Amino acid sequence: MNPVEEVKNKLDIVEIVSGYISLNQVGGNFKACCPFHNEKTPSFMVSKEKQIYHCFGCDKGGDVISFVQEYEGIDFKEALRILAQKANVPLSGFSFKQKQDYSRLYEINNLAADFYHNLLMQDSQVGKKVLKYLDNRKINKGSLTNWRLGLSGESWDGLLKYLISKGFKEQDIFEAGLILRKKDGSGYLDRFRKRLMFPISDTQGRVVAFTSRTLSGIAYDEIEQGGKYINSPQTAIYDKSKVLYGWHLAKDTIRKKKYLIIVEGNMDAIAVSQTSSKNVVAVSGTALTADHIKLIKRYANNIILAFDGDAAGSRAAFRSVVLGWQNDMNLKILILLKGKDPADIVKEDPQKWLQLVKDSVQVMDYYFKRIIAGVDLSRADHKKIAISKLLPIIKFLKSQVEQAHYLKLISDRLQIPLEILQQDLTSTKSFIENQQTPTTKSNETQKRVSFSLSEELLSLVFLKGIYLEKLVAEVEPEMVSSDLESLYRKVVIYYTKHQNLDNFIDYSELDNNEKEAWVRLSMLGEKDYQSLSDTELLDSFESMLSNLKLRHLEDKRKELIVDIKQSELTGDEQKVNQLESEIHLLGKEIEKLKK
Repeated sequence: MNPVEEVKNKLDIVEIVSGYISLNQVGGNFKACCPFHNEKTPSFMVSKEKQIYHCFGCDKGGDVISFVQEYEGIDFKEALRILAQKANVPLSGFSFKQKQDYSRLYEINNLAADFYHNLLMQDSQVGKKVLKYLDNRKINKGSLTNWRLGLSGESWDGLLKYLISKGFKEQDIFEAGLILRKKDGSGYLDRFRKRLMFPISDTQGRVVAFTSRTLSGIAYDEIEQGGKYINSPQTAIYDKSKVLYGWHLAKDTIRKKKYLIIVEGNMDAIAVSQTSSKNVVAVSGTALTADHIKLIKRYANNIILAFDGDAAGSRAAFRSVVLGWQNDMNLKILILLKGKDPADIVKEDPQKWLQLVKDSVQVMDYYFKRIIAGVDLSRADHKKIAISKLLPIIKFLKSQVEQAHYLKLISDRLQIPLEILQQDLTSTKSFIENQQTPTTKSNETQKRVSFSLSEELLSLVFLKGIYLEKLVAEVEPEMVSSDLESLYRKVVIYYTKHQNLDNFIDYSELDNNEKEAWVRLSMLGEKDYQSLSDTELLDSFESMLSNLKLRHLEDKRKELIVDIKQSELTGDEQKVNQLESEIHLLGKEIEKLKK
């Protein structure tokens, strides 16, 4: 036990705080007027059970050390020294390093990348077949090395045995995301088997995860279980929403060229990087995220989207456009032939690819040309349809100059007075202004004005840890509100490892905002739910969980509506029908939850 933990175990926060201010016991907790701001009605609470405090007036909160820090106006080291003296705990030789050391996880993933790469390059029958496949895809030897492509073999535990021989424990390898527990609980087996391996690196070039592609029909005749692509799970060092495939190789070129090219797949990124387009990254099967945008904006403000020319690629591009525009990015579309991906084009003719990059067009120009191209100027209904598709996009543009520009183009091309278009634009909703879906009325527990549904649910769960297993199993991080998503991701990681949250406040990966949010929610649970019976708590939990799922499904429905709008823009009637069918099925799920 380190000195910080020892100090906190030996001292009682109630006794320490009572030495500074007068506390009154209210049920199982203690209340007082906050010492950090002026107030007449007590909103400062201390939990003896959880050994934390929080003020619902000024939002300050934390553990016994942070209280002394705040009250005395001193730093962490000095506060710890004061409390260590009270607890009679020696601090000699103690390091104040706060961040948890994940070097073992990085080392494990790096060794795994070497292991897979060596399997691919060794003189074996399977390795030769995979190398021939890559050669046919025009992936050169330099790329094999630079991107550290690899092969997971036929053994169920080849990697596991190798890493154990290097001195690592099964638990460490499991936390790195490289092995799975056997269903019967008797041990572990490799997560990846008989697959082409693509190591995923963070911004510093450290391997944090893997994407794998099936080799069925390439090196093996039998069909392997699982999808075409299998990816590493989220771990303490890997969050797919924050990582762009190939960023560590492309970042210097991106900074120099002031723009980047985003493709969909790993193979696309590798193939394109073999041309002069070294500033290429891939989203690797996930949508472009706000965290990706934050990373990109540190290097460049210009993006060329080169997503596949199929319907799925078109929808992915559209979602990226929305996010990019929301963050004031300059976006272009690289127009691919239907059914072709960037790797196909590079394979056929690298110079053709470079020309397509040069010919990429502004997003709005792309949609404008596509929609206008099919308009019969002699037909009013054609004009009406075109305007109904274009105005919601123009409405979304932040710049009034851009809005005016495209309104003038429509006016000139469709022979419609500009004044009429301006009037219609005023009453038009942006294409992402979601149709409001009526929500079900909720009881007082779910309908508190001051707090979101996510806050209410997490505060109850933090109070009653018995609900954690069900929460982690059924609620993905993206389902909670965006301001709590990063905290909940770390809750999932911590709970997966420890099966409790007993010392979560000391988790070194929590930043200050996350720690404050955890304390606030924990104390909110103490304040609002402590007096409820187990039956009432369970009813509240089930009700809020159901409502959170309901909101998530409704959000998915809204996304599908946006996809329909995009498919209508591209004239993909088959996709429109498919999406409408998906919306219908979602509607049934929503109705079940509402009952």
